[in-house]
Amino acid sequence: MKMLSQPEETLAGTGDLKGVRIIVVLGHFILGGAERQALLLARHLFHDLGADLEVWGTGEPGRVSQLCTDHGIPWRTAPVPVPWSPRVVTRIRNLASFTRALRRARPDVILPFMFYPSLASGIVWRLAGARVCIWNQRCEGRDRAGRIAEKLGTLLTRQFVANSALGRDFLVDTLGVSPSAVNVIYNGVQLQPSQLDRAQWRKHLGVDDDTFLACMVANLHQFKDHETLLRAWRIVVNQMNAMKREAVLLLAGAFFATEKPLKSLAFDLKLDRSVQFLGGVKDISGLLGAVDLGVHSSVNEGVPNGVLECMAAGLAVTGTDYPGLREALGKEGYRFLAPAFDPRALASQIILLASNDELRSQAGAANRLRIDAEFPPVMMYQKMVSLIAEGLRFGKGRAIDRHGQAFNIHVSEKSS
Repeated sequence: MKMLSQPEETLAGTGDLKGVRIIVVLGHFILGGAERQALLLARHLFHDLGADLEVWGTGEPGRVSQLCTDHGIPWRTAPVPVPWSPRVVTRIRNLASFTRALRRARPDVILPFMFYPSLASGIVWRLAGARVCIWNQRCEGRDRAGRIAEKLGTLLTRQFVANSALGRDFLVDTLGVSPSAVNVIYNGVQLQPSQLDRAQWRKHLGVDDDTFLACMVANLHQFKDHETLLRAWRIVVNQMNAMKREAVLLLAGAFFATEKPLKSLAFDLKLDRSVQFLGGVKDISGLLGAVDLGVHSSVNEGVPNGVLECMAAGLAVTGTDYPGLREALGKEGYRFLAPAFDPRALASQIILLASNDELRSQAGAANRLRIDAEFPPVMMYQKMVSLIAEGLRFGKGRAIDRHGQAFNIHVSEKSS
């Protein structure tokens, strides 16, 4: 494993990618943490370094494609093989269609984000005529595709990135990738200017300035544990009401399969006035500027981008204790974590921070400093561009597999 702690030199010492054809491959156009990172990097490569870049996704246009349009980044609905078909014949057909689309696009570099786009790109990038493909592992290893496909994809890919130690461990321990081929590059966190200020957001939410607001930024799906948070919040509301203070929990994230059962649970817990399901929020910066505490309840995942955004906003953060959240918060934040699936313990941590303004402010300031030190966008930019440069230099005549064995390939030079 390579933990890139210091940015390396970029292309020709300048970072100029003008004329280099780059395809950023996503799954669906639904905005999550991985997609935010892909867009952040795409904007830098396209606008700052002059890359001939396009973002690909599958399915209906969504928030991701809208953001591409807003930032002037070309995007396309393409035959990305997501979801991964359980039928071999269908998988082969989907991969062939994906390969043909890539060959027509003539990329120099393919940058897939998440497991299935990375697996598919890793299998076909040489057939598509690309010179570089960098596997981006953005989760802890929740997705699987079968031993043969995974073996093929990792064998044919020579550069891997994980944004967390858990993602690195999955690549090395589960998929068998050589540690020397894996680069740990943390997310770069950049909050956009807020559209509404604190008072405007609170008015929009229908709460007064004294109401204690906590927020979890995460899409509603089975890989999060919103249920434990809701059960904890029932305890929090009872104790806050006893202190003559209102408390409201905001759930900011796109609605997936768990939306209806979670709303039913909130109703059963009589939290209808104390929980707001916001759906996807465009003005995350403004929302976080209006809340008092970040919370995150999950079982196991990589470093969650929603937590990093709360930290960047200067918020204290509490949540369930798992390695990805520890990696985000650092040692200073361990004391505010509660065991997984323990609503009472999580409620105690929330109450601790809600009732101590000084402690909450100190924790928020420490989080902000950690973001500046460990998760600045410029560090992510420079490390990713360094890998692209390394791949382009090596891709002119020969390649190495994931075990570091060299073999010759023919790579045609393409003009833009």
